[in-house]
Amino acid sequence: MAENRRRSVGGYRAGIGAMKSWLLGVWWLSIGLVLLAGLLLALPALRPQQVVWGVTFSAPHARGIGLNWREAYDALLDDLQARQVRLIAYWPEIEPTEGTFDFSDLDYQMDRAAEAGAQVVLTVGRKVPRWPECHEPQWVKEMPEQVKQENILVMLRAVVNRYIKHPALRAWQLENEPLLDFGICPPEDRDFLAREELLLRELDPAHPILITDSGELNSWLGASKFGDLLGTTMYRTVFSERTQKHFYYDYIFPSWGYRLKARLVKLVRGKDVLISELQGEPWGAKPFFEMTSVERRAAFSPERFLELAAFARRTQLPEAYWWGSEYWYWEKETNNEPAFWEAARGLFNEGNPEE
Repeated sequence: MAENRRRSVGGYRAGIGAMKSWLLGVWWLSIGLVLLAGLLLALPALRPQQVVWGVTFSAPHARGIGLNWREAYDALLDDLQARQVRLIAYWPEIEPTEGTFDFSDLDYQMDRAAEAGAQVVLTVGRKVPRWPECHEPQWVKEMPEQVKQENILVMLRAVVNRYIKHPALRAWQLENEPLLDFGICPPEDRDFLAREELLLRELDPAHPILITDSGELNSWLGASKFGDLLGTTMYRTVFSERTQKHFYYDYIFPSWGYRLKARLVKLVRGKDVLISELQGEPWGAKPFFEMTSVERRAAFSPERFLELAAFARRTQLPEAYWWGSEYWYWEKETNNEPAFWEAARGLFNEGNPEE
């Protein structure tokens, strides 16, 4: 019995010791996190006097909502005076049949950007903006994944060789949020992403490579291992399929949180961060063109648009590419509702609103 008592007392003391060690570890971890946060917040603010506003434009999406995509694109350049544009080399559009390339639509977009004096971030790869995220031509869909990847590299080479010397080209974006499990896509493949990046650098060592990541769902440290710049998404009003209600990220993900993550990337990876997708259209239970005007305004209003512009400025990230330029033009042309277009005009033509 004495032996049992000694074992019991010894086990109790060991348990207390383990608990003390665990609490001490938590304490030092907390102190370390506070010190790290303080260090990051103490770094130079690098406050831009104003955000450089840009837009993402998708010709297939504009067509899909009934617009003349060339008129919509021209209006962005000529009326809104957008001078930073993110364009997309959609694989099904540029290689509709194996080995046969058609760059006519993308040529138009690049050439018009050059005429307007705009700079282009050109997105290449299979996973690029707009649903279903991964865009494949019909002829490749039944091929094994390894064969698809070889064809992606062929397509990538063709796009780079086409536009490497184009006067509008500012940077390449390689894939879109490649480390985020979203869309109708195969699982993430970091080895293949590294192969794509290696090929892109061999073909064009001069232009920087942008890699994008989710602003709310990832830490950015994984994605920032790749490329030269990091782009973050910034969606503030999302729709929950589970609750059938809109969910606001305003307080869950504050502006300083993006700033802190950007400084961590700068500290650890030495890379700058910009906003690659800033929400500028409704997110609801169905596509915006199937919503009523009341539903669209409940999901995203012109007032909300300006609130997000102010939010983006508070992050202190120097550039922001709006997501939804096709929506602004659609509201103006289809519904005779120019409020979003005029709000955007105020940002692009007259600078940034005061907070």
